[in-house]
Amino acid sequence: MIGGLLYGLVYAGAIAPGIILGRRLVGARHPAGWIVGGVLGYALTQLALWVPIILHLPSPLAFAGAWAVELALVCVLARRISAPVLSLPPPAASEAKALALTLFLAAAVIVVPYRNLGRADAAGTRFYRAYFTADFFWHTALAGELGRYATPPRDPYMASREMHYYWTYFLLPAVVAHESPAPLHDVQRALKVNAGLSALLVIAMLYVFVRAAVPRPGVAAAAVAVGVLAASAEGAFVLQQLWRAGRPIAAVADMNIDAISNWQFGGLRIDGLPRGLWYNPQHSFACALGLVAVLVAAHGGARASYGAIWLAGVSLGLSTCFNPFVGGMFALVYGLSVALDAVRQPEALRLVAGHARTVIPVLAALGWCVLNKVAGGAGAALHFGFSGHAAHNTLVSLLLSTGPVLVAALAGLWPWRSLPAQPARVAIVGVVVSLLLMHLLTLSEGSWVGFRAGQLLLLMLPVLMARLFQGLSTIGRRWAVAAVALVLLAGLPTTIIDTYNAQDIGNRRPGPEFRWTVPVTAAQQAAFDWIQAHVPEKAIVQMEPMVRGRDHWSLIPSFAQRRMSAGLPISLLPIPEYAEGSAQVQQIYRTADPAEANALARARRIQYLYVDDEDRAAYPGGMAKFRTALFEPVYDSGGVTILRVR
Repeated sequence: MIGGLLYGLVYAGAIAPGIILGRRLVGARHPAGWIVGGVLGYALTQLALWVPIILHLPSPLAFAGAWAVELALVCVLARRISAPVLSLPPPAASEAKALALTLFLAAAVIVVPYRNLGRADAAGTRFYRAYFTADFFWHTALAGELGRYATPPRDPYMASREMHYYWTYFLLPAVVAHESPAPLHDVQRALKVNAGLSALLVIAMLYVFVRAAVPRPGVAAAAVAVGVLAASAEGAFVLQQLWRAGRPIAAVADMNIDAISNWQFGGLRIDGLPRGLWYNPQHSFACALGLVAVLVAAHGGARASYGAIWLAGVSLGLSTCFNPFVGGMFALVYGLSVALDAVRQPEALRLVAGHARTVIPVLAALGWCVLNKVAGGAGAALHFGFSGHAAHNTLVSLLLSTGPVLVAALAGLWPWRSLPAQPARVAIVGVVVSLLLMHLLTLSEGSWVGFRAGQLLLLMLPVLMARLFQGLSTIGRRWAVAAVALVLLAGLPTTIIDTYNAQDIGNRRPGPEFRWTVPVTAAQQAAFDWIQAHVPEKAIVQMEPMVRGRDHWSLIPSFAQRRMSAGLPISLLPIPEYAEGSAQVQQIYRTADPAEANALARARRIQYLYVDDEDRAAYPGGMAKFRTALFEPVYDSGGVTILRVR
């Protein structure tokens, strides 16, 4: 508890420079200034932390100095802003209440699953719901690697390679966990608290964007709540299947409920917004930065002020630093929205030329990505065309994944005369862009583009739903309430089931090719603690990567915080070297010949080998070699042995 509170204070300090700037950009008394500023502040602080790393001068004093320079520069810039560049309508009397309810929703969504993430039982075994093991395990390993301050970072699953991944979001928890004493010296706690606080900013930024479309704060809050809680009809669909088959409702505990469109129909998977907050906070935060830019397009359109245009450009650039694909999506939405607004006006070319300056920060961000090699190899993994999951039961999958909010949003296209048109135009552009991307572009990991473009889709639809709710409320409040209730009835079951499953570490049954709940025993944790205390940070510590499958695929990088020579990372792009290297490592464990095992380990620069009961059960004929002079046991307790390669 104390560690979490202390990290919260660190997070507040990290976003503070941005809040100073945001209050000048939007207005000192407008809550949007705090929200926009908080989003910008977190991103700017990540870049400030990067400076000592790229200069090869990482230290607590250097990181504090970089933050102080950031704060000073922001204060100088803020003093030069004489008037808000984004003049939003003044907050209504009920603004604080609507925003508070929105933030409470975000907190509830994140806290319920996170409270059981890594919870220990009486024996000290920690349990992780399988939903988290693909991402949270990876984020833990990533933060550990970032804390070694290599430039660019190394791949913890193949130490000979550089890491090509968008790691910007994780710099703050990585630096804090690495540089701080207990109780802040816990990377998993840092990641969880960071994700929770970032979720508040993401949902608050969505509220600000939706609020630009309607005059009533309560309507905006309702649209955000429905968009977060009721996007998918998959839960309702499965419940009716179970009812018709006479099966118990409890069967949903053994289902990936927000992936039924793929599990049953082979179609695209579109994760709901809660999953983006739970599993992919880095992508969600990139979206929050993108929302700042589309807010400019929604409010000012083609005639936005120069200051607002620069705000949009910087936000798009920062979003690109966090995730080049997400930044590119929002840049496309921003550019098309402004262009469509400009063509309706006589000075179209001049207006579009004025917005061209947004390209400068985006190009700078792309240069930063190239310098840090964050997306190396991703271009070759992209494929264009209507194929893969997108070509299977396309309409059925889309309606299952987004039907409740998609239908309500389509109804929101009605031309309500009392509502501003530009926010709706921006949302429509976003919807079209997201649908085209998810159905015409694929990555070697077949669901990735659907996840990211689907997130864009689900962030745009609440704007159109808000128009529907606002328009119906002018006819009669009961009509708006009925519309909200219908959408919740269709979509809320998915979120309820998914939230329950995400926190259910009591489910110890086997899932399809993995366990629903993954344990990390007290004996394993003790061994990992020993490794962190006694093995050099840059040493190669190798476990057998094949036998553990999708369960314990990241034990050493995530829990021991050390690099491996080879592994099978399920969260990174598959490359042949992972499989080839893992096969060589498997031979180290399989062979009965000590000389062969030692030669293979030395060839792969492995300094330590990890052995536990899973290895002994899988390779009973290969264990005797580890008792020869070529391997030195340096740790042996609770069924876990660590061997130094001689």
